[in-house]
Amino acid sequence: MGTTASQKKLFFNLRKAKSRISALDEGDLRADQVDVIAKRLGVAQQDVIDMNRRLGGDASLNAPLREEGEGEWQDWLVDESASQETVLADREESDAQLDALKKALRVLDARERRIFEARRLAEDPSTLAELAEEFGLSDERVRQIDVSSFEKVQKAVKNRVAAMESPAPLPAH
Repeated sequence: MGTTASQKKLFFNLRKAKSRISALDEGDLRADQVDVIAKRLGVAQQDVIDMNRRLGGDASLNAPLREEGEGEWQDWLVDESASQETVLADREESDAQLDALKKALRVLDARERRIFEARRLAEDPSTLAELAEEFGLSDERVRQIDVSSFEKVQKAVKNRVAAMESPAPLPAH
């Protein structure tokens, strides 16, 4: 889009002016067509030529790069994002991990779970002193509960993953 008033006028009116003089084919305008449009819109002929080239129309991504037909424009487009298969696999793996963790947390009693979540899963983990005060325990006892609950969850997750990876037994006849 142009920056001067005349360029803006040209930008918004060039297609209309081209249709009035039957110059709808894409590509460069003939000199007489440029002259007519420039006079009608009150702009310089070079501005008409430049704007026409900028508004050259849509181009197919399947158009060949060269006359020989080797390769297409779309061959040069690069999608840096992960493939749909990778995104789906990552999401499924993340969901499976979250499900395994949720089920593993069931092995903890309410106090163990509160300490585990406050120390290991919180965005801003609680200190041993904060939890000791909350439960009326010593810092050392809270640390021991934290370690033992972590070990319980770790074992439960490993068992769950092992169960998911081992093939289901075939039914007996």
